This record gives sequence, structure tokens and C-alpha cells, in this order.
Amino acid sequence: MTGHIFGREREPKASGSGRKSKRGIVNMEYDLTARQKEILEKFTERVADISKSDWDSHYLTKWLYARNFDIVKAEEMLRASVKYREKMRIDHILEEYEVPEVLGKYLIGGMCGRDKEGLPIRIEPFGNLDMKGIMKSVKKTDLEKIAIRNCEQLLRECQYQSKVQDKRIDGYTLIFDMANFSRKMLWRPGLSVYIANAEILQNNYPEMQKRMFIINAPKVFPILWKLAQPIISENTKRKMKVLGKNYKEELLKYIDEDQLPVFLGGTMTGPNGDPLCSHKICHGGEVPESYYLDDSVASKTADRATISPGNDLKIECEIESPGSILSWNFKTEHKDIGFGITVKPEGSTKEKELIPVSRVDSQVLEQDGNIICEQAGKFSNSEESQHCKSNAPVNHRPCLVM
Repeated sequence: MTGHIFGREREPKASGSGRKSKRGIVNMEYDLTARQKEILEKFTERVADISKSDWDSHYLTKWLYARNFDIVKAEEMLRASVKYREKMRIDHILEEYEVPEVLGKYLIGGMCGRDKEGLPIRIEPFGNLDMKGIMKSVKKTDLEKIAIRNCEQLLRECQYQSKVQDKRIDGYTLIFDMANFSRKMLWRPGLSVYIANAEILQNNYPEMQKRMFIINAPKVFPILWKLAQPIISENTKRKMKVLGKNYKEELLKYIDEDQLPVFLGGTMTGPNGDPLCSHKICHGGEVPESYYLDDSVASKTADRATISPGNDLKIECEIESPGSILSWNFKTEHKDIGFGITVKPEGSTKEKELIPVSRVDSQVLEQDGNIICEQAGKFSNSEESQHCKSNAPVNHRPCLVM
């Protein structure tokens, strides 16, 4: 699992994306072969039309590494990321996104200390995560936005550390602590959301994680690995170390004691000698039901429909102006459903798939999202109960076009 979604970050003093190579900072470039340098030169030319001022050779090389120097796949990945950043307004997310209180208090993780190479350390007490409680308390886009926000804060921290240490810092070390893990955390909807967000971050922040220690790995870890490993790149897999309870010696090979919290075998403490360093790391816990979203209120402002087994519900929306934003929001009462979006371009008789129909746990997590309509035409969403054996009542708000 890479590019993790959880945590509490301190606000670094620097500003900006954290990718820019500043004068006076030592550039720690990749050691490329002659063939790789040739590919990098061609790649730089191919993406020149979308290039930004802070995209130096080191930054572009990370995208090539993420796709094993397949120039076509790397270009597709980078272009898709540029569009995704525009859609999610990522350049403004630190200033614009207001983190829901429940995420600030119960979403595990945070940045704490630096390793021996000067990289920030991120610690995630995954075994303390109440994913079901979190999912009942926020919308799907909140989990996606907090994931992105945390990565952007990390980039900003890297820029700050680059200035302080006078060398390029553009990655982090992750300690993924599975102490207190129980089988209830194998809850499929929660794992699905976690893995989906990890994939989003891996596709938009390549080569950001320098190493990962999975500590206190339980006996059921192979089950989790089987679910997660298909989306993890080979480069990331090589950076992972799975450890049991005797992890201290291995961690101290990479991290000094005074940069590691007491609860992980170091000497770092928080205010009043707090061994958990809770001022920097959110340790999660069970989410109080008072944070749960009130479905009865949502139902009063939504249209209601029932989808019988094997059938679907289609809602059409005519888009006249390219560049319009189409938004959706829905939740089912008892069952999961399939959801997707198609468009029939103006003047065409054929439908084009924009979002393939896939199974969503809408009975657990309120589904919301948006897309930029790049052309005029008739857009349709499809909600299918093909996975259900009984009727699926759906509460949905009419599509919103901006």
C-alpha cells in the first residue's frame, strides 16, 4: 500500500509544491544509463506542451521509473495526472479544503522525525483505524481529498527540508504499524476504499515513498497483501520490509533513536513525556456515532428510486457548453450497486464510456464526484443492481451542471 491516505501533518514554513529545484540545493539526480538518458530526452520533448517551470529532469525521471521507462505509458500517466490535478484543484487544496473534524481526530497517521538520510518519516498506526466509523461520517470525496492534501503537505515539507539541509529532499520513509490489528479490519468496503485511494496517490505522486517498514505484521497479513499487491508497482515492492514484533534493530539501521517515538523503540517524546507523540501522530480509535452522517436529513433533500434485480436506473443530462462540470451524489439504503457514466456526443448516435460501470459500496459510503465535460452531448449515469438479489432503494440528488 503506497501513497497512504491517513494522517495529521504540521504546517511547514515553506510554500509551493516542493518539486522546484532551488539555487544552492544539491541535486541528487538518478544515475541513468545512456539508454535511459536518451528516453528521458525524448520524454521531455513529448510532454513539452504541458510542462511547468519546476519540472526538471529529476522530476520527469520519476514518472519514467514508475512505468519502467516505457515512454508511452509514462506520458499517459503524466498527462492523466495533469488532468486529475486540474479536476481536483490540487494546486489550491491546502488553502481551500476544510478538513472535517472527524478526520482530524480519528484518521490515523502523521509526520514525525527524519531518517538518517534526512527524509521525513511518516507513521501510520493502522491497527487503530476505525474505517467503518470514518466511512459512516464523511463522503467519498472527503477521503480522496484528505489523501491528496496530506501528499501536498508532504511535498511542502520536503521543500522546507531541502532548504534546511541544503540538498534535494523529495520523498519519505513510512512506518506502517499493524499493532492491535483485528479481523474486523478485513471489512471489504473499508479495504476497497483504502486500496483505491492508495492507487490514486501512486498514480499522481510517483517514486515519493523511498522505503516502507510494515511492523507488527499479523498472521492475516498475507490476506491483505493478496488484495493490495496487484496495484503496487514493482519499484515500490522492492522498497518494502515486512517485520514482526522484533523490528527495533532494523528501524535503527535507518533512523536515529532521537528521531523515533518511544512507542516504536526510540527516545522521542511529545509534550509531558508523551511516548506516542500524539501532537504529531493521530492514533485513531473508535469514531463516536455522533459524527455519523444523518441519512434521514439526506433523504429529505434527495430524489428516491428503487432498482429491481437485474435492472438499472439511467439519468440523462444534456450538456450544451464544453468545459461544464457534471456532479453526482447518491446513497443506497441496503445494497451495493454498479455505477458508471457515458456520453453520446452531439451529432453522434454512439455512446462513449467515460466511467466504466463498477461496483460501489453506496450502502456504506455516500458516493459523490464530478467530471469536466470536454464536449457537448447527452451524458447518462447508470446505476445497476446486477450485484443484488433484492430491490435496491436509492436516494440521489439530481445531476448538477456548472
